[in-house]
Amino acid sequence: MAFLLELLTGICLATLVSAHIPGVVQRDTPSSPKYRISPLDGSKIALPTKEQLDFQDKEIGVLIHFNMATYISIDGCNNVPTLVPNQTLFDPTLINTDQWMDTITNLGAKYATLVAKHNCGFTTWPSNVTFQTADNETIKYNYTIAQSPVRGENVVKSFVDSAEKYGVGHGFYYSVVVNNFLNVQNSEVLATTLSRGQVGITNSTYDQIVLDQLTDLWTNYGQLTEIWFDGGYSATQKGKIEDLLQSLQPQAVIFNGCDTDGTCVSANSIRWIGTEAGQAPEENWSTGVTNDGGDPDSPYFCPAECDTTLQTGDRWFFGIDQPLRSIEEMINVYHQTVGRNCLLELDLTPDRSGLIPASYAARYKQLGDFISSCYSEPVAAKTTHSSSDKGVYTLTFDYPTSIDRIVLMEDQTNGQVIRSYQVHAKIVDALDANGTLNVPWSLVSNGTSIGHKKIDIFDEAVTVTEVMVNTTYVDIPKWRSVSVHLCDRLADGTSTEED
Repeated sequence: MAFLLELLTGICLATLVSAHIPGVVQRDTPSSPKYRISPLDGSKIALPTKEQLDFQDKEIGVLIHFNMATYISIDGCNNVPTLVPNQTLFDPTLINTDQWMDTITNLGAKYATLVAKHNCGFTTWPSNVTFQTADNETIKYNYTIAQSPVRGENVVKSFVDSAEKYGVGHGFYYSVVVNNFLNVQNSEVLATTLSRGQVGITNSTYDQIVLDQLTDLWTNYGQLTEIWFDGGYSATQKGKIEDLLQSLQPQAVIFNGCDTDGTCVSANSIRWIGTEAGQAPEENWSTGVTNDGGDPDSPYFCPAECDTTLQTGDRWFFGIDQPLRSIEEMINVYHQTVGRNCLLELDLTPDRSGLIPASYAARYKQLGDFISSCYSEPVAAKTTHSSSDKGVYTLTFDYPTSIDRIVLMEDQTNGQVIRSYQVHAKIVDALDANGTLNVPWSLVSNGTSIGHKKIDIFDEAVTVTEVMVNTTYVDIPKWRSVSVHLCDRLADGTSTEED
């Protein structure tokens, strides 16, 4: 009876708010999930926003770490509350944000998120915020690029101008919970003696500074693709941040915008995968708000983003003589993120001159070239067929054809509905006396979540005449695409012994 009441309620609501999707429950606030009721088993199917689906389509982005921490030996002011490096250190004499975009587009990235303020507290734009100190003195926020050797420059504006010129979506990372300059950790002003370079304030003043600087960033630099909250925000900041987002940047997707209880500052939320290694779980859903592989039964549509570094040792800001991860490892990162229904956000690290080092640019391009060469032109099938009621997709070939992987994409417009899949193929064996006649089906891969994209690489290349994908689901699925490929495994991390 409970199921029947819920189903009927959902259908009635759907008639009012979205007649073309049966059982829709409308999201009234960012904290309220939007879902529909499965016509097959009564389960909840989380529904995405257009902005979430558009963001998943971008697949690859970069997180640009260029700030005061570029000029110190350790990787940021993290966990060193008294560290406030002098403004004179920030001196990018050759900075050229167009050069950044050359590297970004060579990688194939479609969006870029700039660290506008990290934990040191330094802003790479000339913030004009004024505030009252603990000594009741009104001052300007004077830990910015305007107090550096490159005063008169505005890295944020240059970045935005270049991104728009190159057609790359742009966004901002702003560290809300830590600001060493203002003696703030975990969104709270510390009750400690001020160290050199620090300014004393109250907690309410800090909350206002955050809102004023976010207002500046979200008002003066165009329509944002992504907004990053690293570590979230405090309970006292949350409501005002939510209102500010809805007022100024309602279309932006928000990284780390939901608490684990499902309360969110935006309907366009993106969750963290829970690791910075560049690896999503094999079973990774587009739904759920926890920092892991998600939950297929969650009423919240909240895709995962996998952030990771190009430099070794989990190093985010530029490190002198810091080794880079190999191209083989980075290809594995691509397959274990984008290939597992996770957006790949790869760190981009300008050096102290303000340029992307040549060796870094070459590695990004290597990765972009591999992705393009492997996946831009699928192996052509003679015919393809998607069943309208059984969730089956088949590809038939003119002649025995060699493949070594399959790319599955689910149409998630009405939610992620596939719960498992099996890929079978008719493999032609050179020793098979029957040739291509009466070839049995062989299982070549299987899994659970597909979502935006799932890439399965076979144990070895096979020669096939047909490929068939079978699924289980909570509603009849719609395929966005199914394609097969044959790639250069010498350049592919899958050719290593670990496989």
